Amino acid sequence: MRFELDDGEARHEEAPETFDIPPREQRANLQPGEFAKLVFRIEHDETVDVERMWVIVEVTATGYIGSLNNQPVSTDELQMGALVPFGPEHIIQIYDDK
Repeated sequence: MRFELDDGEARHEEAPETFDIPPREQRANLQPGEFAKLVFRIEHDETVDVERMWVIVEVTATGYIGSLNNQPVSTDELQMGALVPFGPEHIIQIYDDK
């Protein structure tokens, strides 16, 4: 099993009317403890599954690291709590508790 993150900005550019993402300024200024949703492309055997999952944000000098806050449906090899490096370009949604 291997995974990669989809580029949310690229997906938005391909379909701006149907694939909405938060403004770049918001995505580039997350704070520790916030929740961000990312698109995971999970490859195993000869199949590829795509899942949208939440991570809990930690800020690093080079971007973000997220702690996976969901259990993927398509694999048990990627577990809740796994650390996932990502950047603003990968974020498709920011949790707003309002």
